[in-house]
Amino acid sequence: AVVESITVYRAEDITLHFTMRPSKNITGWVISFTVANGYNNPTKLFQVTAIATNAPAGKFDVIITSAQLDIEPGNYVYDLFRVDPGNQRILSVGEFKIEKDARKP
Repeated sequence: AVVESITVYRAEDITLHFTMRPSKNITGWVISFTVANGYNNPTKLFQVTAIATNAPAGKFDVIITSAQLDIEPGNYVYDLFRVDPGNQRILSVGEFKIEKDARKP
């Protein structure tokens, strides 16, 4: 698994772009992106399914809406997980930091 940090701002619409390293054809894969307060925490803040943008080249996006990111600023964790039956595998994990913005109290 790749370990990296992601920083976003509260209540923004954002698209996160990912590419498999090394390059791998992800045709037919189902990839889930989950954010939680901590690892092994049964309560998830939100979860979205990734969208393949160039499956043969291993490229996919995770689209997060402003409603999903309307969360108290702070440090959380995320994982990217391949979830199609028989192929469960962690692809990436790390810190998911939500920064403050000027619009929200």
